[in-house]
Amino acid sequence: MRLVVIDVDGCLTPGEGQPWNFEALQYVAQLNRRAQKDATKLAVTLCTGRQEPYVEVMMQAIDAHLPGIYENGGGLYFPREYRFIENPLITVAMREALAGIKATLQREVVETGLGHFQPGKEVSLTLYPLVQVSVRELYLAIVEALATCQAGYIAHESVSCVDVVPRGVDKGAGVRWLSQETGIPLDEMGGIGDSASDLKFLSVLGRSAAPANAADEVKARVDYVSPYEDGDGVVDILCHWVEGGK
Repeated sequence: MRLVVIDVDGCLTPGEGQPWNFEALQYVAQLNRRAQKDATKLAVTLCTGRQEPYVEVMMQAIDAHLPGIYENGGGLYFPREYRFIENPLITVAMREALAGIKATLQREVVETGLGHFQPGKEVSLTLYPLVQVSVRELYLAIVEALATCQAGYIAHESVSCVDVVPRGVDKGAGVRWLSQETGIPLDEMGGIGDSASDLKFLSVLGRSAAPANAADEVKARVDYVSPYEDGDGVVDILCHWVEGGK
Protein backbone atom coordinates (compact mmCIF):
# COMPACT_ATOMS: atom_id res chain seq x y z
CA MET A 1 0.00 0.00 0.00
CA ARG A 2 1.39 3.38 -1.06
CA LEU A 3 -1.26 5.91 -0.02
CA VAL A 4 -3.89 6.18 2.71
CA VAL A 5 -6.86 8.50 2.16
CA ILE A 6 -8.52 9.73 5.36
CA ASP A 7 -11.80 11.47 6.09
CA VAL A 8 -11.42 14.44 8.46
CA ASP A 9 -14.41 14.90 10.78
CA GLY A 10 -14.91 11.85 12.96
CA CYS A 11 -11.59 10.36 11.85
CA LEU A 12 -8.53 12.59 11.82
CA THR A 13 -10.36 15.03 14.12
CA PRO A 14 -13.24 14.50 16.59
CA GLY A 15 -15.50 16.67 14.44
CA GLU A 16 -16.79 20.18 13.93
CA GLY A 17 -15.91 22.62 16.69
CA GLN A 18 -13.78 20.10 18.59
CA PRO A 19 -10.09 20.49 19.51
CA TRP A 20 -7.52 18.79 17.32
CA ASN A 21 -5.64 15.70 18.41
CA PHE A 22 -2.17 17.13 17.86
CA GLU A 23 -0.44 13.83 18.66
CA ALA A 24 -2.38 12.14 15.85
CA LEU A 25 -1.60 14.96 13.42
CA GLN A 26 2.07 14.77 14.33
CA TYR A 27 2.18 11.03 13.70
CA VAL A 28 0.59 11.43 10.26
CA ALA A 29 3.00 14.26 9.44
CA GLN A 30 5.93 12.01 10.35
CA LEU A 31 4.67 9.38 7.91
CA ASN A 32 4.43 11.97 5.17
CA ARG A 33 7.91 13.32 5.84
CA ARG A 34 9.25 9.80 5.61
CA ALA A 35 7.34 9.21 2.35
CA GLN A 36 8.72 12.42 0.85
CA LYS A 37 12.24 11.06 1.36
CA ASP A 38 11.38 7.52 0.25
CA ALA A 39 8.56 7.02 -2.28
CA THR A 40 8.22 3.36 -1.26
CA LYS A 41 6.94 4.43 2.18
CA LEU A 42 3.30 4.99 3.07
CA ALA A 43 1.94 8.50 2.43
CA VAL A 44 -1.30 10.02 3.72
CA THR A 45 -3.78 12.49 2.26
CA LEU A 46 -7.38 13.61 2.86
CA CYS A 47 -10.82 12.93 1.38
CA THR A 48 -13.46 15.13 2.97
CA GLY A 49 -16.58 17.16 2.43
CA ARG A 50 -14.86 20.16 3.96
CA GLN A 51 -14.25 23.28 1.91
CA GLU A 52 -10.92 24.03 0.28
CA PRO A 53 -9.47 26.53 2.83
CA TYR A 54 -9.98 24.09 5.71
CA VAL A 55 -8.47 21.24 3.72
CA GLU A 56 -5.48 23.41 2.87
CA VAL A 57 -4.88 24.00 6.59
CA MET A 58 -5.30 20.32 7.45
CA MET A 59 -2.91 19.34 4.67
CA GLN A 60 -0.34 21.70 6.17
CA ALA A 61 -0.91 20.15 9.60
CA ILE A 62 -0.09 16.66 8.30
CA ASP A 63 2.68 17.87 5.95
CA ALA A 64 0.91 16.28 2.98
CA HIS A 65 2.61 16.39 -0.40
CA LEU A 66 0.13 14.41 -2.53
CA PRO A 67 -3.21 15.93 -3.64
CA GLY A 68 -6.11 16.10 -1.19
CA ILE A 69 -9.82 15.78 -2.02
CA TYR A 70 -12.22 18.49 -0.85
CA GLU A 71 -15.98 19.06 -1.15
CA ASN A 72 -16.70 15.33 -1.48
CA GLY A 73 -14.75 14.96 -4.71
CA GLY A 74 -15.64 18.40 -6.04
CA GLY A 75 -12.02 19.47 -6.14
CA LEU A 76 -8.38 18.49 -5.69
CA TYR A 77 -5.79 20.56 -3.83
CA PHE A 78 -2.16 20.10 -4.91
CA PRO A 79 0.02 21.28 -2.01
CA ARG A 80 3.36 21.17 -3.81
CA GLU A 81 2.18 23.53 -6.56
CA TYR A 82 -0.40 25.30 -4.40
CA ARG A 83 -2.99 24.55 -7.08
CA PHE A 84 -6.74 23.92 -6.92
CA ILE A 85 -8.67 22.05 -9.62
CA GLU A 86 -12.44 21.66 -9.89
CA ASN A 87 -13.65 18.19 -10.81
CA PRO A 88 -14.09 18.06 -14.61
CA LEU A 89 -17.36 16.15 -14.07
CA ILE A 90 -18.92 19.43 -12.91
CA THR A 91 -20.53 21.10 -15.91
CA VAL A 92 -21.37 24.74 -16.54
CA ALA A 93 -25.05 23.83 -16.17
CA MET A 94 -24.39 22.33 -12.73
CA ARG A 95 -22.54 25.46 -11.72
CA GLU A 96 -25.40 27.67 -12.85
CA ALA A 97 -27.98 25.49 -11.10
CA LEU A 98 -26.25 25.71 -7.72
CA ALA A 99 -27.38 29.28 -7.01
CA GLY A 100 -31.01 28.33 -7.60
CA ILE A 101 -30.71 25.27 -5.40
CA LYS A 102 -29.23 27.32 -2.60
CA ALA A 103 -32.08 29.82 -2.88
CA THR A 104 -34.62 26.97 -2.68
CA LEU A 105 -32.95 25.46 0.38
CA GLN A 106 -32.68 28.87 2.00
CA ARG A 107 -36.43 29.34 1.62
CA GLU A 108 -37.65 25.83 2.41
CA VAL A 109 -35.07 24.62 4.94
CA VAL A 110 -33.15 27.50 6.51
CA GLU A 111 -36.00 30.00 6.84
CA THR A 112 -38.30 27.30 8.23
CA GLY A 113 -35.88 26.73 11.11
CA LEU A 114 -34.53 23.31 10.20
CA GLY A 115 -30.87 24.03 9.55
CA HIS A 116 -28.15 26.41 8.41
CA PHE A 117 -25.51 26.48 5.68
CA GLN A 118 -21.82 25.87 6.21
CA PRO A 119 -20.08 28.82 4.49
CA GLY A 120 -17.25 28.63 2.01
CA LYS A 121 -18.39 25.92 -0.40
CA GLU A 122 -17.75 26.43 -4.12
CA VAL A 123 -19.29 23.46 -5.96
CA SER A 124 -21.55 21.89 -3.32
CA LEU A 125 -23.60 22.79 -0.26
CA THR A 126 -23.54 21.54 3.33
CA LEU A 127 -26.30 22.11 5.85
CA TYR A 128 -26.27 21.45 9.59
CA PRO A 129 -29.42 20.87 11.66
CA LEU A 130 -30.44 23.28 14.37
CA VAL A 131 -30.33 21.95 17.94
CA GLN A 132 -33.90 20.63 18.05
CA VAL A 133 -33.69 18.96 14.61
CA SER A 134 -32.13 15.58 13.80
CA VAL A 135 -29.86 15.01 10.82
CA ARG A 136 -32.45 12.58 9.45
CA GLU A 137 -35.21 15.23 9.63
CA LEU A 138 -32.96 17.72 7.89
CA TYR A 139 -32.03 15.20 5.21
CA LEU A 140 -35.67 14.37 4.43
CA ALA A 141 -36.55 18.07 4.18
CA ILE A 142 -33.65 18.67 1.80
CA VAL A 143 -34.58 15.70 -0.38
CA GLU A 144 -38.13 17.03 -0.63
CA ALA A 145 -36.87 20.51 -1.57
CA LEU A 146 -34.45 19.15 -4.18
CA ALA A 147 -37.28 17.24 -5.85
CA THR A 148 -38.68 20.59 -7.00
CA CYS A 149 -35.37 21.69 -8.54
CA GLN A 150 -34.56 18.94 -11.05
CA ALA A 151 -31.05 20.34 -11.32
CA GLY A 152 -28.75 17.34 -11.09
CA TYR A 153 -27.86 17.60 -7.41
CA ILE A 154 -28.45 14.94 -4.74
CA ALA A 155 -28.22 14.85 -0.94
CA HIS A 156 -25.95 12.64 1.17
CA GLU A 157 -26.61 12.21 4.89
CA SER A 158 -23.59 11.98 7.23
CA VAL A 159 -23.22 11.74 11.00
CA SER A 160 -23.56 15.48 11.64
CA CYS A 161 -24.75 17.16 8.44
CA VAL A 162 -26.22 16.81 4.95
CA ASP A 163 -24.16 17.41 1.82
CA VAL A 164 -25.78 18.48 -1.45
CA VAL A 165 -23.47 17.48 -4.29
CA PRO A 166 -23.58 17.27 -8.10
CA ARG A 167 -24.87 13.89 -9.24
CA GLY A 168 -21.94 11.60 -10.01
CA VAL A 169 -19.51 13.66 -7.92
CA ASP A 170 -18.78 11.97 -4.61
CA LYS A 171 -15.86 10.64 -2.60
CA GLY A 172 -15.71 7.55 -4.80
CA ALA A 173 -15.32 9.69 -7.91
CA GLY A 174 -12.81 11.74 -5.95
CA VAL A 175 -10.44 8.85 -5.22
CA ARG A 176 -10.70 7.62 -8.82
CA TRP A 177 -9.65 11.09 -9.95
CA LEU A 178 -6.88 11.10 -7.32
CA SER A 179 -5.63 7.77 -8.67
CA GLN A 180 -5.47 9.20 -12.20
CA GLU A 181 -3.59 12.31 -11.07
CA THR A 182 -1.05 10.48 -8.91
CA GLY A 183 -0.65 7.29 -10.93
CA ILE A 184 -1.28 5.24 -7.79
CA PRO A 185 -3.71 2.37 -8.49
CA LEU A 186 -6.81 2.17 -6.31
CA ASP A 187 -5.81 -1.25 -5.04
CA GLU A 188 -2.60 0.29 -3.67
CA MET A 189 -4.58 2.78 -1.59
CA GLY A 190 -6.20 2.38 1.81
CA GLY A 191 -9.09 4.41 3.19
CA ILE A 192 -10.30 5.44 6.65
CA GLY A 193 -13.86 6.71 7.16
CA ASP A 194 -16.63 6.86 9.72
CA SER A 195 -19.95 7.68 8.01
CA ALA A 196 -22.11 6.06 5.34
CA SER A 197 -21.05 8.63 2.74
CA ASP A 198 -17.46 7.44 3.20
CA LEU A 199 -18.39 4.00 1.85
CA LYS A 200 -18.37 5.62 -1.60
CA PHE A 201 -14.57 5.71 -1.44
CA LEU A 202 -13.83 2.97 1.09
CA SER A 203 -15.51 0.39 -1.16
CA VAL A 204 -13.23 1.03 -4.15
CA LEU A 205 -9.85 1.01 -2.39
CA GLY A 206 -7.53 -1.91 -1.71
CA ARG A 207 -7.99 -1.72 2.06
CA SER A 208 -10.45 0.00 4.35
CA ALA A 209 -10.73 0.75 8.05
CA ALA A 210 -12.75 2.76 10.55
CA PRO A 211 -12.29 4.18 14.04
CA ALA A 212 -14.42 2.87 16.93
CA ASN A 213 -16.84 5.81 16.66
CA ALA A 214 -17.81 4.98 13.06
CA ALA A 215 -21.38 4.17 12.08
CA ASP A 216 -22.31 0.50 12.44
CA GLU A 217 -22.88 0.09 8.70
CA VAL A 218 -19.34 1.32 8.04
CA LYS A 219 -17.78 -0.94 10.65
CA ALA A 220 -19.62 -3.89 9.12
CA ARG A 221 -18.08 -3.30 5.69
CA VAL A 222 -14.45 -2.37 6.33
CA ASP A 223 -11.45 -4.67 6.69
CA TYR A 224 -10.34 -3.41 10.10
CA VAL A 225 -12.07 -1.54 12.95
CA SER A 226 -9.87 0.17 15.51
CA PRO A 227 -10.75 -0.13 19.20
CA TYR A 228 -9.97 3.61 19.49
CA GLU A 229 -11.96 6.65 18.42
CA ASP A 230 -11.21 9.38 15.82
CA GLY A 231 -7.55 10.52 15.83
CA ASP A 232 -6.33 7.77 18.15
CA GLY A 233 -8.14 5.29 15.93
CA VAL A 234 -6.44 6.71 12.83
CA VAL A 235 -3.01 6.31 14.45
CA ASP A 236 -3.86 2.74 15.45
CA ILE A 237 -5.02 1.91 11.90
CA LEU A 238 -1.94 3.45 10.31
CA CYS A 239 0.35 1.59 12.73
CA HIS A 240 -1.56 -1.60 11.92
CA TRP A 241 -1.00 -1.09 8.18
CA VAL A 242 2.61 0.08 8.50
CA GLU A 243 3.32 -3.12 10.42
CA GLY A 244 1.79 -5.19 7.62
CA GLY A 245 -1.70 -5.82 8.97
CA LYS A 246 -4.75 -6.16 6.72
